[in-house]
This record gives sequence, C-alpha cells and structure tokens, in this order.
Amino acid sequence: MPLHEIRGGMALEIVHQLDVSNARKNKYLAVLRALLRRAERAWEWIDKAPNFTMLPEPKRRIRSLTKEQALALVDELPEHQQRMVIFALATGLRQGNVLGLTWGRIDLDRRVAYIDGDDFKNGDDHGVPLNDSAVDIVRQCIGNHPTHVFTYRGKPIKQANTKAWRNALERAGIVAFRWHDLRHAVATWLVQDGTPLFAVQEFFGWKDGKMVRRYAHLAPQHLAQYAAGLDTRLRRDSARG
Repeated sequence: MPLHEIRGGMALEIVHQLDVSNARKNKYLAVLRALLRRAERAWEWIDKAPNFTMLPEPKRRIRSLTKEQALALVDELPEHQQRMVIFALATGLRQGNVLGLTWGRIDLDRRVAYIDGDDFKNGDDHGVPLNDSAVDIVRQCIGNHPTHVFTYRGKPIKQANTKAWRNALERAGIVAFRWHDLRHAVATWLVQDGTPLFAVQEFFGWKDGKMVRRYAHLAPQHLAQYAAGLDTRLRRDSARG
C-alpha cells in the first residue's frame, strides 16, 4: 500500500484483530506512527503523516514483597538462586543485569557494580552501590567461574524464571509475582524507608521522573509539614476569644 494511503483508523482496525493486549497493540501503532512521521519530516516521501488514536491501557501494576515474604522466598530457593535473589533485592538490578554480571564489572574495593550502557535499558553506563548484603553474595561467588558471578554447576546461569523459582513462590505462598517484581520491591522499600525520590531515581538510573513518581504514593510523609500548615487554618485562636 502506498504510504500516503495509510490512515490511522485503518491501522486501528487491523490491530483490533490481533489477539494481544492493548499495550502490545499500541506498540505496533507507535512503530507505524514513527515510520510515517519519519517519511514526512525526514525523507519527505509524504506530505503529512496521519494521526493515530492509541488504545486505553490499564495502569501498570506495582507488585512488592514484605520483608517476611522476601525471607520466606529466599528460604525456599536453591542456593544458586538464593544468591541471585538476595543480590537483586540488594541492588535493584534487572534480571538480565544480574545474570550477565561479570567479574570485570565488580569493584569490591569501592563496593560498586558497573553496568555498561549497552546492557542498561536507558543506554547510559550505570554504577550501583554494593551494600553489605550484596558484597557478601559476591564474595561467596569468588572462584566459581572465571568470568561470570552467578553460576550453576560451573556454567553461567541463563534463566531465572525456572521451575525451581516457581515452586519456591508457591511454597512461600506468594502469588502473581514475577522475577522483575523484585525490582519493584526494592523501589517500594526505598520509598517506604524515606529515601528521597530523586535519590531513588538516580539509584535505578531512570531518566524519566514519572517512573519514580509511580512509587511516591507509598510514602506521603514528606508532605506532613504541609499538612501541618493546614492546622493553623482550622484551629480556633483562643486569644481572640
């Protein structure tokens, strides 16, 4: 079909026939929209790119863990997965960054793990502080493999969402929880412990502030001083009788 004949409504009718979520449909629409805008503005192949109406998406869920749930999960996991989960909960790193972590990216003297931009979602190099829990896990892994930190039977671990992981969740009584939700748990804990939102954003390497604002409602304590100011509006001044 010639590019100038493509219309937004037509694309919408096509994606409606796909048996996928609205979020996935919107990704298809976004790619097509970007291509047509490029065809108009950069390549000058068409006079005007069509408008696209995106489909409504449910709000992204935030799934966390309590301290008790996290400890119960760790207790149910085999040793090699215990190490990965504790490290993930200590650093907030994504599954791919944990599994792909190599010794060349660990600096135990400075207590930092470095993630190359090519392996980090926002494309920038990222440094993650290693707390005592993370350092303990790294030291337990020393000598197991020449290049990779997390291994099983002498080989780098390629997959975390295994039968052992799913069975551990079931035995711990944790439902509707994914490995990626460990990252949500870390963000939730940081915010609930009073960590400033700007520090949480930097900790996770988020470029967009809207990511950290998803967790702001979990710790409204920083607004307490402003709520206290409303007291002065509501209290009667006894001196004025």
